[in-house]
Amino acid sequence: MNNILPQRKRYDGGVILTALIILLAFGTVMVFSSSGIYASDKYKSIHYFLMKQVFWIGIGSIGLIFFKNIRYDKLRQIAKPLFILAVLSLFLVFVPHIGKSAGGAKRWISVAGFTFEPSELLKLAFIIYIADAIERKQEKIKLFVQGFLPFLFILGGVACVLLLQPDVGSIIMLVIILAIMLFVAGIRISHVLAVALPLVPLAYIVVMKASYRSKRIKSFLESPWADPQGIGFQMVQSFIAFGSGGIFGKGLGNGTQKLFYLPESHTDFIFAIVGEEMGLAGATGVLLFFGFIIWKGIEIATKLDDVFGKVLAVGITSWVGLQAFVNMAVVTGLLPTKGLTLPFISYGGSSLLVNMMAIGLLLNLAKQVKR
Repeated sequence: MNNILPQRKRYDGGVILTALIILLAFGTVMVFSSSGIYASDKYKSIHYFLMKQVFWIGIGSIGLIFFKNIRYDKLRQIAKPLFILAVLSLFLVFVPHIGKSAGGAKRWISVAGFTFEPSELLKLAFIIYIADAIERKQEKIKLFVQGFLPFLFILGGVACVLLLQPDVGSIIMLVIILAIMLFVAGIRISHVLAVALPLVPLAYIVVMKASYRSKRIKSFLESPWADPQGIGFQMVQSFIAFGSGGIFGKGLGNGTQKLFYLPESHTDFIFAIVGEEMGLAGATGVLLFFGFIIWKGIEIATKLDDVFGKVLAVGITSWVGLQAFVNMAVVTGLLPTKGLTLPFISYGGSSLLVNMMAIGLLLNLAKQVKR
């Protein structure tokens, strides 16, 4: 009788949603712990960043629900319009009174008191559009001119706009995500190498052209301790945070590096505060929950039959996993300093919103597996 009855497929999205909720809850607590003193000093309210984080989680939840429940066949229909909208939004950063500059970069738009980073939306739109394009070109994907070059032109056009901001970090992220998606789709490695190897010198020039980037890389290669009061200051303070946290940490709220020692303690370097207050145990816990999301994302991709869904699941999983890895690697000194937030943990509006929308898409794909 058991062989006659249809086997009910397990819903893999449950693990992803549980891990997401835990990361968001933990992140909210850590944002409050790491930003309270700074918020009190600058904005005269200890709850300033906490309330904004809760607000963006609410907006992100709406985005997650929308993408989780959108009809699967509609995703392909919105792929191109969403990508065009995301690319056009990149140009808004150059519009006076709308574009906002910080640290010599123009990456944000500010409207009615809300600040948004268009490059975050671009990453999600790029992944959806590339997944749709790969499915449409599946029969030609192994060809160089008809299969590989069109994707290269799309990436090149987006990269040119991002260089004007400049935002090299997003370019590198898109390059790696595209390479992974094309690899899963069956692209010829020889085509990738034929284009990538000649571009290595150009990439080196672009990265090293800006003095602040070259100083960061030099500090990374030599040692942040070589200039602990200059370019290596942030990394040194991060090391101190992890070192003083030990196995179980100083206790929630008892960290000292957030007291104006460690810059960006509630955004890019919040993982260092996790290490200081929650210790190695807390940092490992965060790593494990990201591992659950990546594991289930890959599992969903392997179970999907259609090319669009499979490549889309790989793209989203790669993006979330890669950004988490890079952030943690930077904070622990394994990579040069780069301004990337830790998904679902760091304080942030646009990054948090778009990351939650991406998880909504992954949950949508999980439903297709169940069906």
